[in-house]
Amino acid sequence: MSGCAKAAIIGGVIVVALGVLAAIAFLFFVRNFADDVEESFSEESCQFMTNEEASAAVGKEVEATSGDSLIGELLGVIRDTRLLSDSPSCFISGDDSTIQIWISVYDGSDAAEVFASWAAVADGEIVSQSTTDSGTLTVETDAFRGEDVSGLGEEAFCVDVGFTASGGVFARSDDRVVYVTVLVLEEDQGVEPSVGSTCERAIPVATVLLA
Repeated sequence: MSGCAKAAIIGGVIVVALGVLAAIAFLFFVRNFADDVEESFSEESCQFMTNEEASAAVGKEVEATSGDSLIGELLGVIRDTRLLSDSPSCFISGDDSTIQIWISVYDGSDAAEVFASWAAVADGEIVSQSTTDSGTLTVETDAFRGEDVSGLGEEAFCVDVGFTASGGVFARSDDRVVYVTVLVLEEDQGVEPSVGSTCERAIPVATVLLA
Protein backbone atom coordinates (compact mmCIF):
# COMPACT_ATOMS: atom_id res chain seq x y z
CA MET A 1 0.00 0.00 0.00
CA SER A 2 1.41 3.32 -1.00
CA GLY A 3 2.09 6.12 1.43
CA CYS A 4 -0.66 8.23 -0.10
CA ALA A 5 -3.21 5.47 0.42
CA LYS A 6 -2.16 5.02 4.05
CA ALA A 7 -2.39 8.77 4.61
CA ALA A 8 -5.86 8.82 3.07
CA ILE A 9 -7.04 5.97 5.32
CA ILE A 10 -5.59 7.62 8.43
CA GLY A 11 -7.15 10.92 7.42
CA GLY A 12 -10.50 9.22 6.92
CA VAL A 13 -10.32 7.56 10.33
CA ILE A 14 -9.51 10.88 11.95
CA VAL A 15 -12.44 12.55 10.20
CA VAL A 16 -14.79 9.77 11.29
CA ALA A 17 -13.49 9.93 14.86
CA LEU A 18 -13.92 13.69 14.97
CA GLY A 19 -17.44 13.29 13.58
CA VAL A 20 -18.32 10.75 16.26
CA LEU A 21 -16.91 12.97 19.01
CA ALA A 22 -18.82 15.96 17.63
CA ALA A 23 -22.03 13.91 17.55
CA ILE A 24 -21.50 12.74 21.14
CA ALA A 25 -20.80 16.31 22.26
CA PHE A 26 -23.92 17.54 20.46
CA LEU A 27 -26.11 14.86 22.04
CA PHE A 28 -24.66 15.65 25.47
CA PHE A 29 -25.45 19.34 24.93
CA VAL A 30 -28.99 18.63 23.77
CA ARG A 31 -29.66 16.31 26.71
CA ASN A 32 -28.37 18.83 29.25
CA PHE A 33 -30.22 21.66 27.54
CA ALA A 34 -33.45 19.65 27.65
CA ASP A 35 -32.87 18.88 31.34
CA ASP A 36 -32.30 22.58 32.07
CA VAL A 37 -35.47 23.56 30.22
CA GLU A 38 -37.49 20.89 31.98
CA GLU A 39 -36.11 22.00 35.34
CA SER A 40 -36.91 25.64 34.56
CA PHE A 41 -40.49 24.81 33.67
CA SER A 42 -40.99 22.36 36.52
CA GLU A 43 -43.93 23.39 38.62
CA GLU A 44 -43.20 24.50 42.17
CA SER A 45 -45.96 23.64 44.62
CA CYS A 46 -48.03 26.43 46.09
CA GLN A 47 -46.99 27.26 49.64
CA PHE A 48 -50.51 28.11 50.74
CA MET A 49 -52.57 25.08 49.69
CA THR A 50 -52.15 21.59 48.28
CA ASN A 51 -53.46 20.29 44.97
CA GLU A 52 -56.02 18.23 46.89
CA GLU A 53 -57.29 21.26 48.80
CA ALA A 54 -57.46 23.32 45.63
CA SER A 55 -59.30 20.58 43.73
CA ALA A 56 -61.86 20.20 46.53
CA ALA A 57 -62.46 23.96 46.60
CA VAL A 58 -62.76 24.31 42.82
CA GLY A 59 -64.81 21.15 42.33
CA LYS A 60 -62.53 19.63 39.70
CA GLU A 61 -59.00 18.29 39.48
CA VAL A 62 -56.56 21.19 39.42
CA GLU A 63 -53.01 21.99 40.43
CA ALA A 64 -51.86 24.82 42.68
CA THR A 65 -48.49 26.22 41.58
CA SER A 66 -46.27 28.89 43.06
CA GLY A 67 -46.39 32.25 41.35
CA ASP A 68 -42.62 32.46 41.76
CA SER A 69 -42.06 29.58 39.32
CA LEU A 70 -41.11 30.33 35.72
CA ILE A 71 -44.57 29.32 34.54
CA GLY A 72 -46.07 31.52 37.23
CA GLU A 73 -44.02 34.49 36.09
CA LEU A 74 -45.04 33.92 32.47
CA LEU A 75 -48.72 33.69 33.37
CA GLY A 76 -48.35 36.64 35.71
CA VAL A 77 -49.24 38.97 32.84
CA ILE A 78 -52.90 38.01 33.32
CA ARG A 79 -52.80 38.11 37.12
CA ASP A 80 -55.21 40.59 38.67
CA THR A 81 -52.94 42.83 40.78
CA ARG A 82 -55.45 45.45 41.81
CA LEU A 83 -55.16 44.24 45.41
CA LEU A 84 -52.21 42.69 47.32
CA SER A 85 -50.03 43.28 44.28
CA ASP A 86 -46.77 42.80 46.20
CA SER A 87 -47.80 39.73 48.17
CA PRO A 88 -46.74 36.12 47.45
CA SER A 89 -49.05 34.41 44.98
CA CYS A 90 -50.05 31.08 43.45
CA PHE A 91 -52.15 30.13 40.46
CA ILE A 92 -54.60 27.28 40.13
CA SER A 93 -55.49 25.64 36.84
CA GLY A 94 -56.58 22.33 35.36
CA ASP A 95 -55.56 20.33 32.30
CA ASP A 96 -58.58 21.55 30.36
CA SER A 97 -57.56 25.20 30.95
CA THR A 98 -61.17 26.32 31.35
CA ILE A 99 -60.51 28.20 34.56
CA GLN A 100 -57.60 30.19 35.94
CA ILE A 101 -57.47 31.23 39.58
CA TRP A 102 -54.90 33.48 41.21
CA ILE A 103 -54.44 33.74 44.95
CA SER A 104 -52.42 36.39 46.80
CA VAL A 105 -51.76 36.06 50.52
CA TYR A 106 -50.54 38.50 53.15
CA ASP A 107 -49.60 37.30 56.64
CA GLY A 108 -48.79 39.75 59.42
CA SER A 109 -49.89 41.22 62.72
CA ASP A 110 -51.00 44.35 60.85
CA ALA A 111 -53.41 42.39 58.65
CA ALA A 112 -56.40 44.50 59.72
CA GLU A 113 -54.62 47.69 58.65
CA VAL A 114 -53.47 46.09 55.39
CA PHE A 115 -57.02 44.99 54.61
CA ALA A 116 -58.39 48.48 55.33
CA SER A 117 -55.72 50.11 53.17
CA TRP A 118 -56.43 47.92 50.14
CA ALA A 119 -60.20 48.16 50.72
CA ALA A 120 -59.81 51.91 50.30
CA VAL A 121 -58.18 51.26 46.92
CA ALA A 122 -61.18 49.14 45.91
CA ASP A 123 -63.46 52.00 46.91
CA GLY A 124 -61.72 54.27 44.39
CA GLU A 125 -58.75 56.57 44.89
CA ILE A 126 -58.18 60.25 44.28
CA VAL A 127 -55.38 60.40 41.73
CA SER A 128 -55.11 64.17 41.51
CA GLN A 129 -56.91 67.29 42.59
CA SER A 130 -56.57 70.78 41.18
CA THR A 131 -58.35 74.09 41.65
CA THR A 132 -59.51 76.20 38.70
CA ASP A 133 -61.70 79.26 38.28
CA SER A 134 -64.62 76.91 37.82
CA GLY A 135 -63.93 75.04 41.03
CA THR A 136 -62.03 71.94 42.16
CA LEU A 137 -61.24 69.25 39.59
CA THR A 138 -60.82 65.80 41.06
CA VAL A 139 -59.59 62.73 39.18
CA GLU A 140 -60.42 59.38 40.78
CA THR A 141 -59.90 55.74 39.88
CA ASP A 142 -62.97 53.62 39.31
CA ALA A 143 -64.25 51.75 42.33
CA PHE A 144 -64.34 47.97 41.97
CA ARG A 145 -65.65 46.93 45.37
CA GLY A 146 -68.68 44.66 45.27
CA GLU A 147 -71.06 43.46 47.95
CA ASP A 148 -69.87 42.36 51.37
CA VAL A 149 -69.58 38.61 51.93
CA SER A 150 -70.89 37.37 55.26
CA GLY A 151 -69.49 34.27 56.95
CA LEU A 152 -66.09 34.49 55.29
CA GLY A 153 -63.45 35.39 57.84
CA GLU A 154 -63.90 38.58 59.84
CA GLU A 155 -64.43 40.88 56.85
CA ALA A 156 -64.77 40.23 53.15
CA PHE A 157 -66.24 41.63 49.97
CA CYS A 158 -66.60 40.67 46.32
CA VAL A 159 -64.39 42.31 43.70
CA ASP A 160 -65.82 43.45 40.38
CA VAL A 161 -64.49 42.03 37.12
CA GLY A 162 -61.53 44.12 35.99
CA PHE A 163 -59.52 44.72 32.84
CA THR A 164 -58.10 41.19 32.96
CA ALA A 165 -61.68 39.83 32.84
CA SER A 166 -61.24 38.35 36.31
CA GLY A 167 -63.00 39.10 39.56
CA GLY A 168 -63.23 37.44 42.93
CA VAL A 169 -63.15 38.05 46.66
CA PHE A 170 -61.01 39.95 49.15
CA ALA A 171 -61.07 38.72 52.73
CA ARG A 172 -59.34 38.73 56.12
CA SER A 173 -59.27 36.44 59.12
CA ASP A 174 -56.99 37.17 62.09
CA ASP A 175 -53.49 37.87 60.73
CA ARG A 176 -54.12 36.74 57.16
CA VAL A 177 -55.49 38.66 54.17
CA VAL A 178 -56.29 36.85 50.93
CA TYR A 179 -57.21 37.98 47.45
CA VAL A 180 -58.66 35.30 45.16
CA THR A 181 -59.49 36.12 41.54
CA VAL A 182 -61.08 33.88 38.96
CA LEU A 183 -60.71 34.05 35.19
CA VAL A 184 -63.40 31.93 33.55
CA LEU A 185 -62.60 30.59 30.08
CA GLU A 186 -65.55 28.26 29.63
CA GLU A 187 -66.89 29.58 26.33
CA ASP A 188 -69.35 26.72 25.97
CA GLN A 189 -71.34 28.01 28.92
CA GLY A 190 -72.21 31.16 27.04
CA VAL A 191 -72.09 33.19 30.25
CA GLU A 192 -70.09 36.38 30.49
CA PRO A 193 -67.89 36.70 33.62
CA SER A 194 -69.65 38.74 36.30
CA VAL A 195 -68.93 39.80 39.85
CA GLY A 196 -71.48 37.25 41.03
CA SER A 197 -70.09 34.24 39.20
CA THR A 198 -66.42 34.98 39.87
CA CYS A 199 -66.97 35.84 43.53
CA GLU A 200 -69.02 32.70 44.04
CA ARG A 201 -66.21 30.58 42.57
CA ALA A 202 -63.55 32.38 44.59
CA ILE A 203 -65.18 32.04 48.01
CA PRO A 204 -64.48 28.28 48.50
CA VAL A 205 -60.81 28.85 47.70
CA ALA A 206 -60.63 31.80 50.11
CA THR A 207 -62.32 29.66 52.76
CA VAL A 208 -59.51 27.10 52.56
CA LEU A 209 -56.85 29.81 52.74
CA LEU A 210 -58.41 31.38 55.83
CA ALA A 211 -59.04 28.10 57.68
